[in-house]
Amino acid sequence: MLILVSGLLLFLTALALIVLQVTQPNARYAWLVAVGGAMLALLSVFFWLVQMPFEFMLPAWKPASVFLNPILFQADQTSFPFALSITALTLTILLTAITRSALTNSFTWAGTLALGGIGLFSVTANNPLTLLLMWGALDLTELLTQLQAVNGAANNEKVVISFSTRALGSGLLLWANILSIAQGNTFDFQSIAPSSGLYLVAAAGLRLGVLPLHLPYAAESTVRRGMGTALRLISAVSSLVLLAHVPVESLTSTLTPFLLTLAVIAALYGGWMWLRAPDELTGRPYWIVSLAALSITSALSGSPLGAIAWSNALILVGATLFLASVQQVWLNRALLVGVWSLSTLPFSLTASAWAGSLGFFLPFVIAAQALLMAGVTRHALRSSGRTALDSQPGWANKVYPAGIILLITFQVLLGFWGWDGARQVGAWLPALLASLLTFGLIWATPRLRILNPVRAHWVSNSADSGLATFYSGLWIVYRAVGNVSQAIITTLEGEGGMMWTLLFLALFILLLTQGIP
Repeated sequence: MLILVSGLLLFLTALALIVLQVTQPNARYAWLVAVGGAMLALLSVFFWLVQMPFEFMLPAWKPASVFLNPILFQADQTSFPFALSITALTLTILLTAITRSALTNSFTWAGTLALGGIGLFSVTANNPLTLLLMWGALDLTELLTQLQAVNGAANNEKVVISFSTRALGSGLLLWANILSIAQGNTFDFQSIAPSSGLYLVAAAGLRLGVLPLHLPYAAESTVRRGMGTALRLISAVSSLVLLAHVPVESLTSTLTPFLLTLAVIAALYGGWMWLRAPDELTGRPYWIVSLAALSITSALSGSPLGAIAWSNALILVGATLFLASVQQVWLNRALLVGVWSLSTLPFSLTASAWAGSLGFFLPFVIAAQALLMAGVTRHALRSSGRTALDSQPGWANKVYPAGIILLITFQVLLGFWGWDGARQVGAWLPALLASLLTFGLIWATPRLRILNPVRAHWVSNSADSGLATFYSGLWIVYRAVGNVSQAIITTLEGEGGMMWTLLFLALFILLLTQGIP
């Protein structure tokens, strides 16, 4: 029941904001209502600890022969850190909204709260049917939001393509569900058939652009820091939570090394592009791809704890950078806590990341990790493009830093106390190597041209890359096949359609009669 309480606090607050905007457009306390609801939702998640683990189930759908699994949610040591991260992100977006004059109104805040509620139910979903419903809600929300925010047929097409790739990932999860039911399994996330395990990895990888490597995100629009951050990060984490449920027995497949190779390539590519991005918002798609790839790598190496750690680092460390829109020296330096959170050093947020067996792939994931850490350092200390905190109203000087510090605090808190398996020494030698390589990259960045940030237009339009060109080629083939199909339909439905139908029927009968002895 506590899961429902936390989610309803977010949804009811969003509804209250919409009502206020319609009835009292000039109400000055709308922001206080939004922050109050988000704060209560965050506090309510801590009350889960009193009863964990516990379940919340909606009434079963009819007929029971078709809907074998009910809508089921569970709060446990796996979903709890995800729920904390999502509610903390929601609250921080609202606290830092006071420094963003554009696109900050009650409808935007209501959308952020609703996304937080959907994300909360996504990470607590305890069977594929429930998770698929939450994925559908997130995907439709992003589709409608992006279609309203972008201009031009080309950008609209990119939005539809990104929606299609996520829909294919949802289809893989549905297929895994069908296979498991065919084998007689109930198929919740505690009794997954081993044969379905790699389908779960592939579903998450396809939705996040890792398997195969692609950017499943439309071109950036006017929805960037606040609502854009909520859309990107909550959608990503709702997919990554699936990796924590992958059965270890499924990793003995011959496909595992192949999937590991693809994930490591995606991690290196994303880390490299993140390091060279001109700013953190331009590099955000690559940040998500690289962290998602490291999560998949941990899951495939037999470490679901590592997948949880990287997933929470994606949302907590990433959000501090994407929401830091104001320049303040001491606050920028505080963002460097994110480097420690990614370091896998003892008792850090990602200390349990490399608990699995990576073997040959270990040097490559260390390199990807170092690229991410060096990129966080550069983006945290970047001052261009940010307004001074002193130029904000007096009360904003207190509220805005509180939002950023909240996420930084949760990075430290979850590293020591977040889930079963946190507070570890971990693999300290790879962590030390990654840290040394990070220092080397930071030292070499201003000295080597190849490490300097590329121009904004080189990375902001993913269509310029060879990878995007390949996927664009596939899309052209798809449209060509669609045009041929449409031409056939038009021909058959036109004035001569009946004649063409009779002709095809005569040819079909002729072929059958020739085959009779």
